[in-house]
Amino acid sequence: MSGPLSGLRAVEIGGGVGGAWCGRMLADLGVEVLRVEPQGGDPLRLRREVPDDPATQGLLHAWLDHGKTPLTGDLAAAIAEADLLILGEEAPRPAPAAQPRAATVDLRWFAGGGPRSDWAGSDAVVQALIGMVHVVGPTDEAPQQLGDLQAAMIGGVHALHAGLAALYAGGRHRAFEVGILEANLCLSELAMADAVIYDRKCERRGVNRFFPTCPVSSHRCADGKWLGITVLTPAQWAGFCEMLELPEWATDPGLATIQLRGERVDEIEPVIDARLRTRPAEEWAALGRKMRVPMAVVPDAEMLLDHPIFGPRGLMGEIEADGRRLTAPRSPIRVVDTGGGASPLDTSAAAEAAPGEPLTGLRVADFSMGWAGPLVTRILADLGAEVIKIEAGRYPDWWRGTLWDAESIARGQYEESRRFTALNRGKKSVSLDLTTSEGKRLAKALVDASQLTVENHAATVMERLGMGWEALSKGRDDLVMISASAFGTGNAWSDTRAYGSTLEQASGLPSFRGDPAWPPTMGHIAYGDPVGGLYGAAAALAALVHRRRGGKGQWLNLSQVECLVPFAAPALLARGVTGREPTRLRNRHVDMVPHGLYPGLGEDRWIHVAARDEAAWASLARTIGRPDLADLDLEARRAREDEIDAALSEWTAPRDIHQTAEALQAAGVIAAPVQTPEETLEDAHFAAVGAHLDIERPHVGLQRQFSLPILEEGRRKPPRAPAPLLGADTHAVLTGALGVDEAAYQALVASGVISLRPTALRAAAPAAGAPVPAE
Repeated sequence: MSGPLSGLRAVEIGGGVGGAWCGRMLADLGVEVLRVEPQGGDPLRLRREVPDDPATQGLLHAWLDHGKTPLTGDLAAAIAEADLLILGEEAPRPAPAAQPRAATVDLRWFAGGGPRSDWAGSDAVVQALIGMVHVVGPTDEAPQQLGDLQAAMIGGVHALHAGLAALYAGGRHRAFEVGILEANLCLSELAMADAVIYDRKCERRGVNRFFPTCPVSSHRCADGKWLGITVLTPAQWAGFCEMLELPEWATDPGLATIQLRGERVDEIEPVIDARLRTRPAEEWAALGRKMRVPMAVVPDAEMLLDHPIFGPRGLMGEIEADGRRLTAPRSPIRVVDTGGGASPLDTSAAAEAAPGEPLTGLRVADFSMGWAGPLVTRILADLGAEVIKIEAGRYPDWWRGTLWDAESIARGQYEESRRFTALNRGKKSVSLDLTTSEGKRLAKALVDASQLTVENHAATVMERLGMGWEALSKGRDDLVMISASAFGTGNAWSDTRAYGSTLEQASGLPSFRGDPAWPPTMGHIAYGDPVGGLYGAAAALAALVHRRRGGKGQWLNLSQVECLVPFAAPALLARGVTGREPTRLRNRHVDMVPHGLYPGLGEDRWIHVAARDEAAWASLARTIGRPDLADLDLEARRAREDEIDAALSEWTAPRDIHQTAEALQAAGVIAAPVQTPEETLEDAHFAAVGAHLDIERPHVGLQRQFSLPILEEGRRKPPRAPAPLLGADTHAVLTGALGVDEAAYQALVASGVISLRPTALRAAAPAAGAPVPAE
């Protein structure tokens, strides 16, 4: 396949979705991917997306295999001639002895050893262990899992980070190990930080209910379609009340904050339901764009396959499956081939001997805020890049949660946010007011001294500041800039106000999750943010590799919502074959019976259990005292699934979830305790494999964070520094990198271009102690 990375070659030793997705993304970038099928054939060839419909067999395999070439020659010779070797999470071990030029990327469910190193992994196992499942779903039933494939695919994106970083570095071969379990911890960072911030247990609050945000929900409209809403700020609440013609809500002090509304959610949701039924969903969404209220139509599979935005932006493409042409998502990483980007990797003696992290020497001008953009640059910083975070006292990173009253500013409240400190470790902070001409000039100078620029503001914000792509790239052709907005720039939905929850709603994923009787069901308070950040880092690295091989710089117009859509590939493929919307399965699985969450000993304790094959089922049946069921094959088990689930629930209910999971894993059965976010923070496995980072920082104290899920030569990447204080590196960077003299620096401070604490130039300050909205 042609593309920005054409001329490079990877060997993928198949086995598992994560490795296959990494290979598919490389193929979409133009890498020649030679795939080695697992001995005996890839089990994904046998998977049916609709269990009783043989026409849906092998669709997932065809999608993941698109653009690859089967390897028919000598494996060792092919690896030696390749740039990358990708080992899938289910691939046979040990790895081949042969080495590719740049890197071996060994993807595993559990990396780095530890007490779970011998466990069988799965998407549901990972989701249970990272603390996310526990907080999703109804309060009086089992929690709701995020969904199949998603944990493995997130691991595949991290594997892509490792491979691209090695390609950028050039020189010596690097051996990486990537853990899917740790790769998914980035999804839990908000919940774990909030558990400390709010000093409360993380609890399930019901379908589409997430503390502290309210409302964040889905509602059926006049045309039968669903509308997703997220209303956080006072201005959004006022606009929403105006849209619904509820002026009394706008002035009700008992509904003034997200937390107060959460206390009355049973009262307000039925009213919202009734009001939103009066108009079609797209009419409400258009009004939301006009009023700057986060709203989005929640598409089903049919709508996604003919989407007014995703289609024209090129997200969808065709694959061949058993002689049929089907529409399905491409990789959301779209890097342009600017020409000239086919130089071989640098394997000179100097590069071979070069020490350090793979991104050493890369400087990043970081204008991002919140979650998605800062995750992009944290990944780059963890891999060795110098990241210069540009914010201002007038407009600091919104995840600082700044309270604008004098008392809060005086005590340094804006430095107390654990959300901010988790996302911004290892970076430098420069304070520049971009609303001033001098601030813009200096920021532009920092961009000129950098190779990459990152921003994730709403579409056109940077342009209105005079800091858009045209302005920043003027006079140079080597700048790589990524703009990670909600729907991308330059389309009819670009001005949609959106949070991570809005992105999940707009991606269609809620249409394929949960119980058929429920509204489209969200799986995360802000799923689009971390997932967008992961793909943003991969896109930036791919463009940097292209440029290093002789290509030019470019602007990456990333749509965060599109980063979620590949998770829906099985549903879209099934819809294309059957012409029907996929049935929502709750916590069941198309390819495993049993598969679900079952009660354990204690209040609201649950355990995930699944039988991957006949041997695992026979072992499980004997373990739970039902040897009479041990000989049932998959179809027979599916016919008696309710009976099997009831027997399992009866057996697990009086048992400790942690001890039971260990015993079942030892018996060859997939199992995992459903942990709370608080338990994940203290999990012994993460401690044993070095995934815990305990970082000390002023105003916060000791904070437990999680390391990059990429080990090099068996070693974790150590933290380089805690998150910076506001503007802490301004003097060093401006006088060092830009040559600003001391007198000029002091003049910048005096004029307010540089401010090392928030300056009260914002709208009316909230009262001290007001809650920090989820962003």
